[in-house]
Amino acid sequence: MTRRYDKYKFCLNILNILLFLLDITLDLLKTLCMETSNYTICYFSDETIPLTDADMETLFTRSSTFNNAHNIYGIFLHIAGKYLQILEGNKEVIDSLYARILEDGRHKNVYEVFNKKTENLIFKEYNSKFSIVKTTDDLVDINDYLESNRYDSRCDKLARLLAPFLMFREA
Repeated sequence: MTRRYDKYKFCLNILNILLFLLDITLDLLKTLCMETSNYTICYFSDETIPLTDADMETLFTRSSTFNNAHNIYGIFLHIAGKYLQILEGNKEVIDSLYARILEDGRHKNVYEVFNKKTENLIFKEYNSKFSIVKTTDDLVDINDYLESNRYDSRCDKLARLLAPFLMFREA
């Protein structure tokens, strides 16, 4: 009886180890799938009505909080009635967010610059979070960052998109 019990206990231990290894493998596969499903979306649009400074601050805070909580990288800026936003991260997450953005009545004439799969997240290394561009210094910092990271053709395109915003720099 003891031998049979020992074999049974041994088999249960082996089964538990196999289940543990399977669990680790599934977690690794999920991580790999998420890493390979990185997307980037860039758009600009026109504001429908000017927002107060308090409204803009609320919008910036909500955007930053949501995006940082969901591992979304990128930038968001508003200058002279124009919005420019770059979102990078998991496809499902940013697709859902972008659908909500498109329905937002605070802007119109949304022009999608790109919406595509990417292997490299350009802004993952910039500030280690989603960045809100509030000052001209922030804008210059991002432009300098893009200029120094020309490994990806999107950096060049994004730097060109930022050029008109740089014209609004304070003297």
